[in-house]
Amino acid sequence: MDQNQFETVIGLEVHVQLRTESKIFCACSTEFAQPPNTNVCPVCAGYPGVLPVLNRAVLALAVRVASAFGCTVQESIYFERKNYFYPDLPKNYQISQYKVPLGKNGGVELETGRTICVERVHLEEDAGKLTHKEGGSLVDLNRAGTPLLEIVSMPDIRSPREAFEYLRTLKMILQYIEASDCDMEKGSLRCDANISLRRRGEERLGTKVELKNMNSFRGVRDALTHEQERQKEVLCAGRTVVQETRLWNVDRQRTESMRTKEEAHDYRYFPDPDLPDFSVPDELIAREAARVGELPLARKKRFAERYSLDEGQLEVLVGQKALGDFFEAALKYYSQPREIAKWIIGPFLEQVNALPQGMRGVSISSQNFAKIVQYFSEGKLNNLAAKKVLATAVLSTQDVDEIIREQGLEQISGEDELAGYVRDIISEQQEAVSQYLSGKTQAVMFLVGQVMKKTRGNANPKKVKALFEKELEKKRS
Repeated sequence: MDQNQFETVIGLEVHVQLRTESKIFCACSTEFAQPPNTNVCPVCAGYPGVLPVLNRAVLALAVRVASAFGCTVQESIYFERKNYFYPDLPKNYQISQYKVPLGKNGGVELETGRTICVERVHLEEDAGKLTHKEGGSLVDLNRAGTPLLEIVSMPDIRSPREAFEYLRTLKMILQYIEASDCDMEKGSLRCDANISLRRRGEERLGTKVELKNMNSFRGVRDALTHEQERQKEVLCAGRTVVQETRLWNVDRQRTESMRTKEEAHDYRYFPDPDLPDFSVPDELIAREAARVGELPLARKKRFAERYSLDEGQLEVLVGQKALGDFFEAALKYYSQPREIAKWIIGPFLEQVNALPQGMRGVSISSQNFAKIVQYFSEGKLNNLAAKKVLATAVLSTQDVDEIIREQGLEQISGEDELAGYVRDIISEQQEAVSQYLSGKTQAVMFLVGQVMKKTRGNANPKKVKALFEKELEKKRS
């Protein structure tokens, strides 16, 4: 049987921790990496008789996400109890939404022009965390009650690679609208995948398999690729794909059976009696929709048209909203987009990536950064000096001109002053001069280096080289 006769059908369920200071139904902190079981209260620990209260900030962020995906926000919603038993779920049920999600019928546009439909986005609380050790498991309830937004796509994705692109785009949108930090290492973004195969031309979906335990977008892509091939082999052999949940084994690079798949009725959903039905105010929807702003794909198109940047520059500047914002702010003071982009992507990012807080740790203003780039372009600072100034300025609000004066870094470009250095080095380095005159023209770079040493790196190397060549050619003649 020809494996190419099958079409892959993928749907993704993405769980995102919303960026709030407190949990969804109580006032406990959501701060990461705190001592186990310290961000806990009777509500999120599931004590009998406690009453949950919905966090307004959670609702607002959820509405913002739904608006960013073009979802219809439901006028009236309610919460339900999803019943299952696990050691890190103290109440033995999870407060979630099933029949009436917050938002439905949206989409995520990819760069390829394809739009992946978003079936629903709904709110729920996170469970705790288990740490498995020899002889038992430890329960940490710090994460219990952290606000989650589940984003469920329609089965519109047609390849593991497209799944990767969908997740990458989704993550950028969520970061742009400041709904989540999407840090997979902290568990802020998690993804489960459903995959099935069907014969090309058929409308009926094949038997789906759910994949779990994927800790990166690359892991999602690799797990889907392996499962796609596994199901092809099963079908080509005339066997039937079993509906089940499979785990991705990173070490063995294969999926492995975990359990047969539960259906929705297995969770015995019913409305939570402790949380009333409520309406989402129109003014809240309008306010959060206005806060969505320009999304990544629109920004990339605009940057390409307005600034004539290449694909690599666009990827970096659009990939982080703060970086793109800094780029455009710097252009207000020095309107050379390609030069600004080159310095941001090169020396600036090198400094930023060394900071524990990344862009949040940067103190330099966009005006001061633009000044450094301008001074380098105009020859006031050479490459080495400009990088030295930047290294100091990144962590400072001090004016760049003051830093240059204090460190004596202004480039020496005056021809008369440089000519004096050139003449001195020619008289001191006769061996190198002889090498140049005998045809070893690369010796001029040694001579340039001597001038740079004397001027503590502040001489204009291009002008110095030109002056050496001029003086040495006089000797040759």
